[in-house]
Amino acid sequence: MSRFVRLAFRSSAVALALTSTLAAAPQVEAAAGDAPAVVVSDWSGRGEVAYASCPQGTSLVGGGYDSNPDHLGSGVIADAVNTNAPSASRPNTWAVRMDRGQVKAYAMCSRDSSNAPAVVVSDWSGRGEVAYASCPQGTSLVGGGYDSNPDHLGSGVIADAVNTNAPSASRPNTWAVRMDRGQVKAYAMCD
Repeated sequence: MSRFVRLAFRSSAVALALTSTLAAAPQVEAAAGDAPAVVVSDWSGRGEVAYASCPQGTSLVGGGYDSNPDHLGSGVIADAVNTNAPSASRPNTWAVRMDRGQVKAYAMCSRDSSNAPAVVVSDWSGRGEVAYASCPQGTSLVGGGYDSNPDHLGSGVIADAVNTNAPSASRPNTWAVRMDRGQVKAYAMCD
């Protein structure tokens, strides 16, 4: 069974998403020069939130996750990551939650604490609609993420997916998120 890590990096024009297979992750990864340090949480409990917090004197500039989803008896994945965004309740922290499985949260922490992006959070979207989080005038979009409330089958298995999690193509300076059938919140990181 492979697990995947998804990291959203701060960039001057766009947030990048990288996917790579991970054998084992250290709790803190050293970074060269001015590159962000990476802080890794412990594995969450099943269906619980994992938080990775940047140390004092650093700023959260991105994040991502490693997941261990639930599978049906046939081996089909019956799970999804429902939250992958800056925490709305814990400053300088990346939050990740899986519907039924376990997750690790990864926080990218800049050594320049004066350069911390502000976080803008949308309201919950309508079912199957796009949620938009727009950066205030005078700031620039540098990353984003989502929280979701997916549809489930009667057996509790997720019957939904986040289909959009990216800078908006139609709205400048805005992060857009859409779920196929459920509701989502968009998170914009603004600098």
